[in-house]
Amino acid sequence: MVEENFEVETVTHRPDLIFFTWKDLGGTYKVYRNGQLLYEGTVPEFGDGSFKHAKMYSYSIERVVNEEVVDVIALQTSAFAEQQNVENPLQFLVLTTIVAKTQIALSWEGIEDVEAYDIYRNGVYVQTVRETQYIDRNFSLNESYTYKIHSKRPLGKSKERLSGSKSVMSMIFGKLGKRNATGEPAVEQFSVTKSIAKPKKLLTPVLDREKSRSVDSWKFRYSTFLEEAFIQNPNILSKYSYFQGDGRKFDLDGRTYRTRVDLALAYDEPGMPLTFTKAVGKTTAYNRLKRVRKVGVASGEGIQLERSDHQKGEAGFLLVHSVGNPIVSAPAIDYEVRAVLRKDGTYDLTGYHDQAPHHEIYLQRGENGEWFPLHLAESKGLAWLSPIVAWQYWRFSNFG
Repeated sequence: MVEENFEVETVTHRPDLIFFTWKDLGGTYKVYRNGQLLYEGTVPEFGDGSFKHAKMYSYSIERVVNEEVVDVIALQTSAFAEQQNVENPLQFLVLTTIVAKTQIALSWEGIEDVEAYDIYRNGVYVQTVRETQYIDRNFSLNESYTYKIHSKRPLGKSKERLSGSKSVMSMIFGKLGKRNATGEPAVEQFSVTKSIAKPKKLLTPVLDREKSRSVDSWKFRYSTFLEEAFIQNPNILSKYSYFQGDGRKFDLDGRTYRTRVDLALAYDEPGMPLTFTKAVGKTTAYNRLKRVRKVGVASGEGIQLERSDHQKGEAGFLLVHSVGNPIVSAPAIDYEVRAVLRKDGTYDLTGYHDQAPHHEIYLQRGENGEWFPLHLAESKGLAWLSPIVAWQYWRFSNFG
């Protein structure tokens, strides 16, 4: 006789309801949400209609036989947002993560006009799927995993960014981009990443879990930089033939950069202060013989921060960035980040940016925690700073 697996069978989202069912293997079931018992009974289903829209919740489904928890399923999901962010289609994207002894499953809302999704596990490509779900059955209960769902679509399909005139301009740019060997002219990129704690930890019965330690602080760093030592000016008529680059690879502590933003959120200090610092690197222009013609530093006024506290133990921010070249007229480096950094150690960050220059984003959880990369994006060339060219969208969150 084949042993049946204790797994979730369906998850349904409606504007006023999160509803899920699981395999009925007998016994009594308990459902906890963020550690609070909400349901106990023998019917293998649960509906939650009391929630904050777009907020992410963690559920535990426990199967109890003879007063002993014999199996657990962990599920994390969010409710539909009341309003979508048309600037960033990933901000309120509903992503559901299910962890059981026999599977790690991901399902997500489809992105309009995206036909396929590439799945990566711990940075290694696994497969391409056309449906908006992926199930992994080959994993260890004692290892943590990070899954990335990557996709793309032509900019002409984007209703968020384009008017009719811009669509025509993007087509023109696309032809120029091919001649410049950019590889993917006018293509939007999307990446959704979920970091999952060790399944053994997530599948521990709620009442048996060690009391979780709250996170005392968070630190965040966002840098933009030019990998090359020198960048040739695409305007061949300009007296400034070259610009100095930063001459480095991805590096949390890289000394050179175009711009850098550092944020620190202190939960362990009165008032939970959010510290914000910003810096703009020096711009040096050269003639065709690579002799210095001019040096300048762009204004940092285009880097703005807005704090957003949601409820107790749940703070965040909106970071908007637009910094240009102080020497010549050129498109600015633009990006936006929205973040929620919770005291319980969970986080959810999402953003978008120009596909030039290099962008690197790092996060540190706790004063003694290790920094880890949230998002690393290589430049496609300075032509991709044009306001009519496709953004790159990203989102990174965790479970456990």
